[in-house]
This record gives sequence, structure tokens and C-alpha cells, in this order.
Amino acid sequence: MRECLLVSVAIVVLGTPRLWASSTTPFQLGRQGGVIVPVMLNGHGPFKMLLDTGASHSAIGEDVAAAIGARAVARSVVITSTGESLRTIVAIDRLSVGLVTAEHVLPSVVPSGSFDRDVQGLIGQDVLAWERYTLDFRRRHVEWHDAMPEHHGTALRLSFEHGRFLVSLPQERHTLRLVPDSGAGPVVLYESAERVPFDMLETGRAAELSSADARRSGRHVRLRELRLGGRTIRNLTAVAIRRDHHHPADGDGLLPLHLFDRVTFDGPARLLILG
Repeated sequence: MRECLLVSVAIVVLGTPRLWASSTTPFQLGRQGGVIVPVMLNGHGPFKMLLDTGASHSAIGEDVAAAIGARAVARSVVITSTGESLRTIVAIDRLSVGLVTAEHVLPSVVPSGSFDRDVQGLIGQDVLAWERYTLDFRRRHVEWHDAMPEHHGTALRLSFEHGRFLVSLPQERHTLRLVPDSGAGPVVLYESAERVPFDMLETGRAAELSSADARRSGRHVRLRELRLGGRTIRNLTAVAIRRDHHHPADGDGLLPLHLFDRVTFDGPARLLILG
């Protein structure tokens, strides 16, 4: 799930939360491959939340905000893959995942039941951007690292733009800039009348992309190939979404991380390793 936060009032200053631990946190795999972890908020919980590497900021449901007594501090425009919405921003003093803790988090609030099944919120890059961790989809746990671990796989450079990471993937005739997204189901590609930056085959089937606020129609397509550094995935199913008003934070689409066995983020080194 890709979300980008645009704070609309000057009085809000986003603090930088820190994670101080070396630990392992088990997760559930959502219906579309999302990483669902137990989270404590201001000492309450645990709440089931998505660990969402495609979101610029964290978000919680209205029922969670009420349960923890979170105070409203601002209103903000949030950009998602389905459009824009205005949300309330609340203050959370302490967010804990296992032994990992972040302080002074400012999530937005969405209607209760906005996420899949009983998911109650998401953790975004406002918490994750400067941390080192591995999503192990085989063992279904998150490994939190104090230092960059030894790794085997495809290493890709990350850029940090508008509160989110993007990875540049040179293809045969162009370069795709995708958001590495642990909250996405299929590969998602954005297109417009002037901009079709990928080689794909039509399948003729309609598709629907949803966020916490809205749904947007698209169509299923098949990519002939997707090059990821030294590796290539062929005949990959994707969803194409029309975006006539393209925001720089969008890139060219979303790269779902559940396609891989292990994915490591090294936030300080701006590095992504696909295992």
C-alpha cells in the first residue's frame, strides 16, 4: 500500500523515531502478501498492523485512536495509489514492535475497517526509514539489525524521495522507478496518455486497487520481463492503473516484496537486498 503524507499546517513538526533493538518479530501473511505484525501503542494492544514499506507515514483506525486516547494535532492531505484524501493527524508517544521501540510518531487516522480483515493500522517509513531489518517471507518473521548483516542476493540502490524509498531498475529500453512495497499485492504500474514506461501484454481482465480511503479501477496486464539488477522475472502478472495527474512520489509503480524469499532494507546505507 503506497501512501504519501503532505502536512497542511505549519505547527506540526515530525519527530524522527528511533528503533533500538536487535530482535525477531513473527508476522502473519495477509491475503495479498502484506506483513502483519503485533504492535503496542502507548502501552495498549497488541494491535494488528501492516509493516508497510510503501507508505511514507503510519496510520491507525479511528477505533484504535479512541482506544489509546490519541490526541489530534493537525489535518493533512494524504496521497495514495487511488488518489488524495484529508485526514486527521494524531500523536503517539510510544510505538513498540517486539523489543523495537519508536517514539513521537504522528500517524494519520482512517475509518475503522479500512484495512483488510482485522488489520487496524500500518507502520510506514516515518518509523522505518533509518533502520536495518529483514523481511523473511519463508520463516515469516522480521529480523531487526543493529548493523548491516551479511547478505546474499541482488543489491539495489535506494533513493529517498517525498518520504518514501524508490529503486531504479534499468530495463531493455527504459528505466522503471518502483516503490519497494511490502503492503502491495500485485506489481502495480502507473500510466497516462503521454507516459507508458513499460512493455506489457493486455489480458482483457478488469482489476481494482484499494487503499484505506478509496478504490480505483485498472486492468490486468502481463509484463514480458522485469529486470532486477542481475536477475530477470518473466511473464509477470501486474495491474495497470491510469494516473493522468502524476505525483513525483509515485514513481512508475509498486514492487511487491512478497515475490521474494528475503528482503533486507539498510536505511542508513540506502540499500535494498532481494534474496
